[in-house]
Amino acid sequence: MSHKPIAGLSGMSLLSGIFAYTRFGSTPSLIASVGIASAMAVSSMRIKDGMSYGLEGAAASSAVLFVPVARRALRTRAPIPAVTAVLAAASTGYYIREWLDSHQ
Repeated sequence: MSHKPIAGLSGMSLLSGIFAYTRFGSTPSLIASVGIASAMAVSSMRIKDGMSYGLEGAAASSAVLFVPVARRALRTRAPIPAVTAVLAAASTGYYIREWLDSHQ
């Protein structure tokens, strides 16, 4: 199991929120992206250190990121939200599969 996908998605989420704030002045996007990026970073560190609840946190935070980003991707048809939604969905699936494999 690898902590790198969730760490990368954490950075991407944080950068997306900063971009949304600087370009559109969206404070809710900034606050939400910092929150979800923090949860992803903690999950990444827990996976890397072999601690419990890292996989669960990674799957949950990826799923939480997927919902609003997918809505925005469908509404705006913009490429960045669409790519982020695909990566969040893939990350959710990856960490669910890893969690299932570790519990068999």
